[in-house]
Amino acid sequence: MIMRPPADESALGDWLDRLDRLIGPFCFVALLLATALALLVPVPTARSAAATLPVAAAAFLWLVLRSVLDRTPGPDGRARYAGAHFVVLLALTTVLVLDNPIFGFFAFTGYLHAAQYLWGRVRMAGAAAATVPTSLSQVGGALPDSPAEFGGLLTVVAFNLMVVGLLFALREVADRLSARRKAANAELAEANRLLTETLAENAGLHAQLLVQAREAGAADERRRLAREIHDTVAQGLAGIVTQLQAADQTRAQDAAAAERHQVNAAALARESLTQARRAVHALRPIELERAALPEALAELVEQWRERNGAAAGLTVTGEARPLHPEVEVTLLRIAQESLANAAKYARASRVGVTLSYMPDLVTLDVRDDGVGFDPAAEPASRATGGGYGLDVMRRRVQRLAGRLDLETEPGARTTVSATLPAISMEE
Repeated sequence: MIMRPPADESALGDWLDRLDRLIGPFCFVALLLATALALLVPVPTARSAAATLPVAAAAFLWLVLRSVLDRTPGPDGRARYAGAHFVVLLALTTVLVLDNPIFGFFAFTGYLHAAQYLWGRVRMAGAAAATVPTSLSQVGGALPDSPAEFGGLLTVVAFNLMVVGLLFALREVADRLSARRKAANAELAEANRLLTETLAENAGLHAQLLVQAREAGAADERRRLAREIHDTVAQGLAGIVTQLQAADQTRAQDAAAAERHQVNAAALARESLTQARRAVHALRPIELERAALPEALAELVEQWRERNGAAAGLTVTGEARPLHPEVEVTLLRIAQESLANAAKYARASRVGVTLSYMPDLVTLDVRDDGVGFDPAAEPASRATGGGYGLDVMRRRVQRLAGRLDLETEPGARTTVSATLPAISMEE
């Protein structure tokens, strides 16, 4: 946002600038008007026009010379010739007033020239000197011949000095305001320059942040796809391997059981293929597209029960309601990972899943009666690619500002509890 000077000071400064530009034309008009009146209006104390016209012409040419100097580029002619210009113009004005008092209309311009071209104490002295031809015009345009006339002239001069003093005091106030305005404008110009540089720097930082955000988004998407592949394809392949191994182990003793394991392996292969295709497209899990979260968990628990021949059940508490897709996907993936671990590592014979809806939270608990493990120990299967599931679950939960709790120990049951904010679809 570009800053601007206050409106009142700016308007006053503009008005003073326009007034300074009008002083020259006003002096020409005043001289021409006074000359025309001197020639047309008879005044008893006036001299002949033969003396008036040459002096008026000289004053006119002197004003023209002043205007030319003001417009000459290079060194400031106003400062160099200001004193000489004012003295000559004051002398010509005095001669004109003594020739014809009507030129008092023009004598007033001496104050304007003193205010425009003189400075400091010289300005006040010039203004005081300009009261002499003005006062002479007011007393008839003649020099005093007696003490009474001289006293009258002094009285008029004193009055004019008071008026001029008041006007010049106001002019000094205006000049101070103008100087303050110019200083404020200079400060604002510097502030605007710094602001422009700051905005340009901020634009560069914003562009850099956008690049970093895109890179962070790409990294986050890669991690998300890695989790999706782990939770779908990798688990499916692990299930296939488990079913095929079970088929090999039971083929000699129980052909029906071996066939059942082979059927389960084929079903897992087809399901893993479907999940892999959907993971490539980074879409919502197919289980949640077919049904709501409780139904999807019920289907998942039933499939696990059939594949592993173990008892499994789902309990839903609270009022079920649609949640944000990220929340539902996270809960479904944690259930899948926990059930896969229960079958692969815990060798559980019973699994219970509880989904609890609360006003601000939603909790998923997966309990098994398996052999358990030591959470502080390095998983034995990490060297062969295992042990990734718990880290994935923790990152999934932390990404949504949730909490993952694990209760287990060697030889005892295991409980995985995930608590997430119950973010609704509208949020």
